[in-house]
Amino acid sequence: MAEVNNESAQVGLLAKSGVEQFPKDIRFYKFLASHLVKKGEHIEAIKYLSLALALEPKNVETLVSIGNALENWGKPHDAIGFYQAALGIDPKNLAAISNLIHLSMAESDWSFFPKLPEMLKTLNLGKSFGNPFNLLAVTDDPAMHRVNLAERDRLLKKNVLKNEKFPAKGTAGDKIRIGYFSSDFHSHATMFLLGKFFENHDRDRFEVYLYDLQRPEESAKAREVRDAADHYVPVATLTDKEVAERARADGLDIAVDMKGFTKGSRPVIFGHRAAPIQVSYLGFPGTTGISAMDYFLADNVTVPANKRRFFVEKIMYMPDCYQVNDNTRSHPDAIPTRTELGLPEDKFVFCSLNNSYKVTPVEYDIWMRLLHAVPDSVLWLLAANDYVQKNLIDEAAARGIGPERLFFAGRVSTTAHLARLPQADLFLDTFNCCAHTTASETLWSGVPLITKPGDQFASRVAASILTAIGCEDLITDSAENYYDLALKLAQDPKALAEIKQRLKDNLWTTPLYDSEAYIRNFENLMEKAVERQRSGKAPGHLSLTPDETFAAKQGQTT
Repeated sequence: MAEVNNESAQVGLLAKSGVEQFPKDIRFYKFLASHLVKKGEHIEAIKYLSLALALEPKNVETLVSIGNALENWGKPHDAIGFYQAALGIDPKNLAAISNLIHLSMAESDWSFFPKLPEMLKTLNLGKSFGNPFNLLAVTDDPAMHRVNLAERDRLLKKNVLKNEKFPAKGTAGDKIRIGYFSSDFHSHATMFLLGKFFENHDRDRFEVYLYDLQRPEESAKAREVRDAADHYVPVATLTDKEVAERARADGLDIAVDMKGFTKGSRPVIFGHRAAPIQVSYLGFPGTTGISAMDYFLADNVTVPANKRRFFVEKIMYMPDCYQVNDNTRSHPDAIPTRTELGLPEDKFVFCSLNNSYKVTPVEYDIWMRLLHAVPDSVLWLLAANDYVQKNLIDEAAARGIGPERLFFAGRVSTTAHLARLPQADLFLDTFNCCAHTTASETLWSGVPLITKPGDQFASRVAASILTAIGCEDLITDSAENYYDLALKLAQDPKALAEIKQRLKDNLWTTPLYDSEAYIRNFENLMEKAVERQRSGKAPGHLSLTPDETFAAKQGQTT
């Protein structure tokens, strides 16, 4: 730790010295600003970037860097203006395009949509998405994602001096050392999905390591997660190469990346190879594009055989839904009334409590049509800030719907969110990037959800979840059928009540919330991958036979 701090201090001194010696060379200002951002000193970073911009007012890289610093500082709305300014000078700047799209979507600002086809064409020709996560909500094109991620993989391999090779080792019966890499080992939505997943690993077969990519958080949930592992390894201060070396020294058989390209990810670790088997799991809804990533955990709905071509990884097929769920999660003791939530008591409540960045004009057009067709209805949406509310109200007005038909939910704790969900009548899913954790929470709360899967994994998760709870009839195959089904359920109380009762009945008798079956099937797949590696075989698509599958218990109760 002291060595890392000393090295950081030396970098800072070197950068400052460069600014002082070469006050008209903006490279030193940007170098110093980059160092300050990594330290979390955003105001100081922006100060030096502003000085650089004063020297070269039309430097696109500086404008993008200021936008990045503002975004990292938690001021995304201010960052948007700098990305727009960068594109005003260079309309083909890849980073500005990618970041502008994502931040605009997060505010439900769709003003860029007329330019979206040209933006996507530019990104495609440039073979770079910036952050691949940024585009999941605006294009359902998994082929485009794979092609562009190939360039990222090429650059990754260029910067990895040696991709470690592992000879076949171990024998049948050896305990499997499995390591999970994440920056979310705290009060994060992923940990609430996992529940007792780490604790429930069979310790006769597995030894569990957690590699924490962020500084340990001191909270009850963080301590609970750490205590569930055999080994907790904080690695936030290590370089990517050092993390991989530490994992190899620990003798891991399997390294599980739970981040992909989401916030806090460190994919270069896996470029260096942390284990002989590397698996992408749960964090990023699509291929990593990393040739050193051996497997991607999915199921037959999210990645049917005809969509494997969009992945560089081989697919590990869970027998039911790939998404883990916690059946020990309690249902709320008290449900707030609609009045307490600011909702009308006597209206049909459509809701879509997905993150704002997932909502596009395509879904919104349909939702507004539904409000026109069902006069005694309202739409309940998630809005993290005033920008989202204003933009969604303006978009509704443009479609002939007044603000009195829209209601907004702010961000609350997971407990409070689960308590408010039952007050919705019907959940309307988004298309390109559908509900994932939110889908499980919605069904757990007894609220039906209508989805329309597309081609990419991110669009197919809710369909997988609905299949695993026996509600395949809520999966539609076109935008028009999606609209028709939503309209029918809003106008047919008997049909809606039947589905709600089925959800309640299926909660304990279908695979979705059978946490015990899930962990056993997950372990069986991992064991199968290890056996394959130890016998000297290359990774291949894996699934469990009926004899290898731990079947969900029918009629289970709690």
